[in-house]
Amino acid sequence: MRPVTRKASGVFLLVLLALFLVLASLPGDVAQVRVGPLSLVWWYGGVIAPALVLIAALARGARG
Repeated sequence: MRPVTRKASGVFLLVLLALFLVLASLPGDVAQVRVGPLSLVWWYGGVIAPALVLIAALARGARG
């Protein structure tokens, strides 16, 4: 038998990628707003999205 997997995990990752594209394509250079020395796109792609993926993976591991 094949192992049962949840489609929600794949959908969650695709949503995170889509949010990155939406953020990068906002008009008026909204994504270039700086928080400290780095832009919002960098913070999202380099810190926020990977942290959300890690939290989701740990939560899924805890559920089994």
